[in-house]
Amino acid sequence: MNPDVPTGHTGEIVRDYYNYLYSHYLNQIAQKYYIHWDTLLWVALWIFVLVAIFYAYTRWQRHTNQSQEPYPVESYNGYIEESNGPIGTFLTIFFIGMFIWLAILTVMDLLHGQIY
Repeated sequence: MNPDVPTGHTGEIVRDYYNYLYSHYLNQIAQKYYIHWDTLLWVALWIFVLVAIFYAYTRWQRHTNQSQEPYPVESYNGYIEESNGPIGTFLTIFFIGMFIWLAILTVMDLLHGQIY
C-alpha cells in the first residue's frame, strides 16, 4: 500500500484522501498536442489541385471562342426574356465532385467522429 495515501474514516482523513486523488489527477493531466502533418498536407494538396484546375479552366476559357451567344434571347407570348442556357461541363463536374466529397466526409464523420 502506498504510504502517501491517507487512510481512515474521519472527516479530515476523507478530505485529505480526496485532495490526494485530486492532486494525483491534476499531476496526470498534461496538455498534449500533435500536428497531423499528413492531414495538413492532404488539405494543401487539395487546395493546390483545385486552384490549378480553376486556373487551367480560366486560361482555357479565355482562348476558346464560343460558337453561340452565352445567353440567347427567347420570346414567350410577346415578352422577351433572357435564358441562362445549359449548365457547363465544368460546373457539372464541380458539383458532382463536391457532392461525392461531402458524402464521403459525412460517412467518415459518422463512422469515426469528427477529427480535428
